Amino acid sequence: MIILALDASTTAVGWAVFEDGELYNSGVYVPSPKLDWWVRVSWFGTWLKESLDRNPYISTIAYELATGHHGNVHTDRLLGAVEYEARRIAHACTRDFITVTASQVRATECHKENLANAVGVKGGAPLDKKHPRDEADAIGVGLAAIKKLTMQRLESLAKETG
Repeated sequence: MIILALDASTTAVGWAVFEDGELYNSGVYVPSPKLDWWVRVSWFGTWLKESLDRNPYISTIAYELATGHHGNVHTDRLLGAVEYEARRIAHACTRDFITVTASQVRATECHKENLANAVGVKGGAPLDKKHPRDEADAIGVGLAAIKKLTMQRLESLAKETG
């Protein structure tokens, strides 16, 4: 199974590709900050579709749900637009779409507040120079998604075997 993990916002998108539970590649996509937010969201959608078209073996998109903006309604709306675009592209490209929460990402100990662990998972390779926190979170999203999918498979097997 190949998973594309996303830590998306309206300004930068951390991404990580996991194959059979191992990190294959990661980075950050940054649309031009000079563009209006809705154009950046559209560019994100185009980038995501092109990424999936180039990598037809990606079966699942893992997405971190936006949390922790403390009532900033405008930010919540913008992040909702980004999530909608990710879901729309996943559906159009017939990919599974799963979500993880920020607390599930933190539980992996690989996130924006723990860059050293992200570098360790990346095999010592450096994170993106301008947006290391976004890349670290994307790696954590992937790890959390793998754990979630594994737990779902185990629960399914337990139901089948009684």
